[in-house]
Amino acid sequence: MTVSMQITKRIYQGNGVTRQWDIDFPLISADDVSVYLTSPQGVEEEIFDGYSVDLLTHTLTYPTDESGKAPLADGWKLTVLRATPLTQEIDLLRQGELDAEVLEQGYDKLTLLVQELNEKVGRSIKYPVSSQESDLEADRFLPNILAAKEDAITASSQAALASQQAQKSAENASQTAQTALENIDSAMEEVSSSLQTQGQQFCNQAQSSAQAAQTSAQQAQYYAEHSIGKCVGEVYFSQSNAAADNPGSLPLWTGEFYANAQTLYPDFYAWVKSHPELCKTKQQYDAALASYGECPFYVADETGGSLRLPKLANYVKNASASSGITQAKNNLAAGSGSTLSYTTLFPWVCAYNNAVPASTAQAAEFTGSLSGKLNRDLSNVSRATQTTVNAMMPSAMDYVVESYSDTSGNWYRKYKSGWIEQGGVLSKENVDITVNFLKPFSNLNYCIFKAIPYNTGNTISFSAVFFHTKATTYAITYQTVYSYPSSWYACGQGA
Repeated sequence: MTVSMQITKRIYQGNGVTRQWDIDFPLISADDVSVYLTSPQGVEEEIFDGYSVDLLTHTLTYPTDESGKAPLADGWKLTVLRATPLTQEIDLLRQGELDAEVLEQGYDKLTLLVQELNEKVGRSIKYPVSSQESDLEADRFLPNILAAKEDAITASSQAALASQQAQKSAENASQTAQTALENIDSAMEEVSSSLQTQGQQFCNQAQSSAQAAQTSAQQAQYYAEHSIGKCVGEVYFSQSNAAADNPGSLPLWTGEFYANAQTLYPDFYAWVKSHPELCKTKQQYDAALASYGECPFYVADETGGSLRLPKLANYVKNASASSGITQAKNNLAAGSGSTLSYTTLFPWVCAYNNAVPASTAQAAEFTGSLSGKLNRDLSNVSRATQTTVNAMMPSAMDYVVESYSDTSGNWYRKYKSGWIEQGGVLSKENVDITVNFLKPFSNLNYCIFKAIPYNTGNTISFSAVFFHTKATTYAITYQTVYSYPSSWYACGQGA
């Protein structure tokens, strides 16, 4: 054969229907076909069964009916690749006959192999064609990448160490200022009464200087704490329990619950999910609170994206000693609560402050919760406060939840509040409407408007009568002239 096509593979997209796929590139044997599946997430896998190759029709069937598998779904990819064996099976004998067909087969196979090699080279990372061998350093390519990674890790560790040293220096400065204040207070008590005025002035000046020094120390500590390149998930202690004094962090002592943690703090949420040893189920969390009043673990909702932070109530350790979190974990593991006292240091965990504003996420959640609801609801509004017609008609704020009508003119409407309107058509005199209600009333506080005919000469007139019960007529509200058929109407509180 001749090899005029340079294609060595085909990539097809699944659609949930197709089972047969074309093989339009040259192929020596059905065994020379390799099949790969690629998932929507990009995971590629070579398969060795569940398919068949027909060289007569140049098609590949996947999956076969015998495999019991469904057709390749949308989002999946099927790659059909030619993989010619790297062998040479032609044996030419000395002074033997040269068969042109045999030679052509050998040349064809070599051509197919070259095409397949070209396809692999085309997917490789290559230096520019103008590069010289002395510029390649191919043997150092991977070691250079690994060395750069190690340098980055070392630099990060050094930065963290420097930040810790800066915080320690700030704490020392604050302690020095506090000691100076204590010394000044002692000196003031020893000043003699004869030099009290002069000594007071001196002490005031010294105290002002000491307070200025303490303020500087506190500012230094603040800047040191807020300039630290804290890592996500890092726990540290603060003298303040205000979030404004601990930007980018969340409290680790109140058991805060964030319904949108995955949106608000994506980096921190991913960090918690990557540390299952720090997580418990909601049942375990609640059981720990019931038994010990605290739980030093997280509760992460993998589907809803919510996160509950640890709650600590009985810790006493400070930042320089083992943390109260460790103490609480030990208590929980040992099955006993702790009875330690509180400290002035509050534990926080770094979550970064480049999160989505809580108001934005909560507004989106609130809007979503209302999207499928009616925009009118009178469940918490009494009828006395609604605007009514004749003190009996349903409010304009109410709305119909059930209705009925037929071709004979009978109808009813039931409202959300339980109010019912109904009516029909009278075709003869003296019809008892109250026995023909389509919907019953739950009490006697309903009214009926009914047309009752009477003769006035050659004209048939009707009286509209107002009822409150089935047997009692209270008043004739008006008289007018009707013609048959006439209608009736009733309204009131329904069952």
